[in-house]
Amino acid sequence: MFTFSYFFFECIALLAVIFKYNKLKDSNYKYFLPYLLFIVIYEYGTIRDWFYIDHSNLYITNITEIAGFLFYGIFLYKLIKSKAYKKIINGLIIFSIISSLINMVFIQGFWKLDTVTILLQFAIIISIVCMYFYELMNSMEITAPLTKMPGFWLNTGLLFFCLAQFLFYSSFALMAYKGNEQYIILFSVIANIANAILYSCLTICFLCFNRMNKQLW
Repeated sequence: MFTFSYFFFECIALLAVIFKYNKLKDSNYKYFLPYLLFIVIYEYGTIRDWFYIDHSNLYITNITEIAGFLFYGIFLYKLIKSKAYKKIINGLIIFSIISSLINMVFIQGFWKLDTVTILLQFAIIISIVCMYFYELMNSMEITAPLTKMPGFWLNTGLLFFCLAQFLFYSSFALMAYKGNEQYIILFSVIANIANAILYSCLTICFLCFNRMNKQLW
């Protein structure tokens, strides 16, 4: 049962964004509604074995990881104020997409888990999150407490999630494909904890959102 506990936190985050949608609809945070709906459908379909083709569903994981990277990458791009940072982020996103296509077509393929692509995407999101926090710490415009800022919770969740996933995906090809049972169990535990942190932070992010708050950092 613990194996799928992450699904509970994803559903809670989806319910939170639905509950607060009237306040979110005038901001970019409204796009979390279709995105989280997509994630919940994907996760439920994965649990119910909807996506298996030739005894594997890794292809749908590749698609979902790319979709998630693009969603968070573009969303964080809009949160960042610095034009210099925006240029860097734009370049990183384009570089990642090109690298992903090359990897899927010529290297790891579409039907196996593209760990190289996933690691690159996590590294880029971590870098963008660090830009966000650096910009936030040096901003003179912030008057609200950090704990009341939706962007703070979003980026905090992403930082913990991406760091945990990066560390374990970096050893995925070596350990998981060899059938190391201890690694697979540990990966499941860490993945559940990482997802719980991310979606708990997203839930707080939506619940603390105030339509009148101009500081959408």
